[in-house]
Amino acid sequence: MTRTDGERIAALEERVAHVAEDVRSVKTQVQEMHDLLMQAKGARWFILAMASLAGFLAGIAHKFLPFIGK
Repeated sequence: MTRTDGERIAALEERVAHVAEDVRSVKTQVQEMHDLLMQAKGARWFILAMASLAGFLAGIAHKFLPFIGK
């Protein structure tokens, strides 16, 4: 049995409504994450600085630790 154009359009409208609801949900979640990050600007820079320091120290350790055991 083939569906009529009206049935096909109704099914498409239902799918579009569902997608629009999902997009609204994602938009809300992204907005909440953005607001949270904007509240923690100082903490973000602190975390970035600590990650940079840890990377620097790991590089130094990698360079000098092989010679300590010899």
